Amino acid sequence: MKRRLTKLTAAGLAVLALTGCTGGVPEEVSEEPPVPKNVETTWTLVVGQPEGSTCWDAAESFAEALSDATEGAVAVEVQPMPLDRVTSLEQAAAGIVDLYLDSSFVYGSYGDEEELGRPFFSVTMPFLFPDAETAAEVLDSTGGEALNGVLAELGLRGLAYGELGFRYPTTSEGRAVTAPEDLEGLKIRTAGMLEVSVAYVDCWGAELYPSSFLDVMTPLSAGYYDGQESTLAEADAAGYQTVQTDVTIFPAFYEPAILTMNSDLYDSLSPDLREAVDRCGREAMADQRLRNREQEAEILERWQEEDGISVHVLTEEQWSAFQALTDRLYDPEDPDHQDWFADCTPEWVEQFRPS
Repeated sequence: MKRRLTKLTAAGLAVLALTGCTGGVPEEVSEEPPVPKNVETTWTLVVGQPEGSTCWDAAESFAEALSDATEGAVAVEVQPMPLDRVTSLEQAAAGIVDLYLDSSFVYGSYGDEEELGRPFFSVTMPFLFPDAETAAEVLDSTGGEALNGVLAELGLRGLAYGELGFRYPTTSEGRAVTAPEDLEGLKIRTAGMLEVSVAYVDCWGAELYPSSFLDVMTPLSAGYYDGQESTLAEADAAGYQTVQTDVTIFPAFYEPAILTMNSDLYDSLSPDLREAVDRCGREAMADQRLRNREQEAEILERWQEEDGISVHVLTEEQWSAFQALTDRLYDPEDPDHQDWFADCTPEWVEQFRPS
């Protein structure tokens, strides 16, 4: 059975030790250490990304760092999700598990009120960030603070932000995508997010085919889909590079990872233990970002050398042509904005612009 480390528990034990059973007035005691001496606890950290992923490695790094910071008093057990991802997140919000780490998409899929979910998807609005470094800078400051406010409404404390990377299109039969017109009429599989699907269909002219990852390989290999869009790690793990010929690299859709803790648990911690949790979380996810970028470079090199994939890294001038067609989605007067992205107000978006 887990024990929660709270200031109340530590103070209560101190009072009992000083007063005994006499009911006398206790002497003043000094503030307790980050973790009360000889008290141990175990927290569960569920990771929605697969074992061996950069997120899984970050979770293990967080667990090791927090154990060191508390001299072994706090142990963190890293576990794969026992159920589906949204249910696992719900368990973190309910306090059944203590911490959760996964894509921003999963956080956007949770919550009874739609307005609680849309802000997480809005981080993947087209060309919100020009590069991964800018995204990290924003999510470590004003953008992360804005999302943390939404997390609090879900019963979660945002600890740190990592990245799964930008989502890139891969295509087959030598269909290089370097200009918007190259996508016209192509059947592109996507996860189905509005922020992505409206751009591909209404702005760039593709034919969109939302589906789960379990449904993708067969239609890709059979030629029913002309391509798909995902992060490089997702595509590589699924083996899409074996049935695709081209990949386009441009900063259209950014997908963060988010490390959270149950709010009640976080609020129960002593100030020093909160500081240790925050610091270990930030450091683990900062390392995760770097490792994710290294992994992407390794994937692209391997795809070229072993699978013969043609990699098209678009210049700013090239990807600006795609961006020009999606800018209207930010315009409150645009019908698509009014229908789908009305909560993505200029005031909200401003929090995700670099200072």
